[in-house]
Amino acid sequence: MRRQQKSTTASYDVIMLVLNDIAHDGRVRNEAAALATTWRVLVVGTQRSGGTLPDRETVDGYELRRIRYWRLGASLWQPWRWIRHLLQAWQILRALSATPTCVYHAHDLPALILLTLARRRFNPRAKLVYDAHELFLFQSPFRTRTTNLWHRVNRPLSMWLEGKLAQHTDGVLGLAEGRARLMARWYGVHPVVIQNAVDPVPEDARAPVDLQTVAEEGQHIIVHTGEITNRRRAVSELVKAIALLPEDVTLVFLGKGESCEETRRLAAQLGIAQRVFFLPPVPPEQVAATIRTAHAAAILMRAESWNTRAGQPNKLYEAIGAGVPVVASDMFVLRRLVQPHGLGVVCDPNDPGSIADALKSILSEENQEVFRKNVRAAQQVFNWQTEMRKFMMFYQEILA
Repeated sequence: MRRQQKSTTASYDVIMLVLNDIAHDGRVRNEAAALATTWRVLVVGTQRSGGTLPDRETVDGYELRRIRYWRLGASLWQPWRWIRHLLQAWQILRALSATPTCVYHAHDLPALILLTLARRRFNPRAKLVYDAHELFLFQSPFRTRTTNLWHRVNRPLSMWLEGKLAQHTDGVLGLAEGRARLMARWYGVHPVVIQNAVDPVPEDARAPVDLQTVAEEGQHIIVHTGEITNRRRAVSELVKAIALLPEDVTLVFLGKGESCEETRRLAAQLGIAQRVFFLPPVPPEQVAATIRTAHAAAILMRAESWNTRAGQPNKLYEAIGAGVPVVASDMFVLRRLVQPHGLGVVCDPNDPGSIADALKSILSEENQEVFRKNVRAAQQVFNWQTEMRKFMMFYQEILA
């Protein structure tokens, strides 16, 4: 597309705000890169004061600015945590006050609150887009009962606030049909669904890690990507399932998380430590290339929140892009994607035996080829090029 100059006064056509360092946020990176082919884009993120990422850089045609903040406390009840949040908000608003734009693009609810304030205070004519990555107020349970109680008590007020702010935007984006329907029911808004799909991995693509070099030759490799946690994902059950399978089945975790050491100990207790490997995370755009030599990808989400039950996890699209069959939780949203397209087998994520049976089915030589053929066919439906066209049409209407 030819670059369009939408304003002679605005420094940027689009300013995106996301409250993370963007290093592993594939959705933000993909959307920003797509917009940068046509418009001037600034992405504002955050990182801790001791972070090692650059404060300013240019990535895929867009400018990236990270605002550093002090990590003054982690407990919900410590007053300095709220001071940290207020200081961070002040830093972000101060940066936005000196940067004119045509469109503010908020990634998730905290960014929506800040950009609503920025528009009212600094740039009333700017348009505002809300990009709801998840049902922010219905995430999986937190670590402590006190924190969970706090969120339950405040949820009605927070939902009222999110609904009011979303209704006053110029457009809403979502990443899953189920979540979009819930937002329509709760808030009366109708998100345009842009899935976090991944383009098929080219045959000559190079990966930072070859999974075949991690395990012994002839092993069947099961890969788990993303955060290693038992709060939202059935990590322990997956390890127990591996213990029920023959010794030629290996499990590789590609990522990190709060349950990493716990998972290592469990593998050792089950006597399969030599069959369970842990690799550090890779950039989002390299995940599919890294896992393409696996025999199956584990997508074992726990149905413990609205956010999980109505979501479509990134790991599903990464597996499709890699051409790898999946073992997925038997939840409605995942089942309606996996079964009609023949992408793999669904199972009970809370039952190691059910997971093991699903893996046995996928790993059989006959089924492996059938599932891989089905996944390759699904790549024509689920890919970023298709989603990007919808995304660009949405923005052409916003900036018309």
